[in-house]
Amino acid sequence: MHKVMLSLALLLAASGSAQAADQVRTVPTGQNRRIDFFASVNPDCSSDGLPTVRLVEGPTNGVVTTDKARDFMPFAKANIRSKCNGRRVAGLKLFYQSTTEFLGVDRVRLIVISASGGEREATYLIQVK
Repeated sequence: MHKVMLSLALLLAASGSAQAADQVRTVPTGQNRRIDFFASVNPDCSSDGLPTVRLVEGPTNGVVTTDKARDFMPFAKANIRSKCNGRRVAGLKLFYQSTTEFLGVDRVRLIVISASGGEREATYLIQVK
């Protein structure tokens, strides 16, 4: 356990900033697990269309996949879409599965393009235990 945490700390330190990982996720080795959900939502809670997810880097010890799904989005209270938080919306779930018996830290970097053309980069450090 300490070795995994040390590896994570070293990876963060080597990258030079907290910007190196938007998200940290923990998953069991060899199991396919959801690590995020992306959706393009209009202010009336209807779908603006499915986002596009492009893999930029990694993973080196597993695979990432997406699947169409309906799930909840966590909009901030100040966001006009916060009324949508209690409703399932159409989007893409992002999954990660490590290779069999891998233990350690994997890294995934993506570009997410919303249906309306907005773009953001997302980086995940995935602790595989």
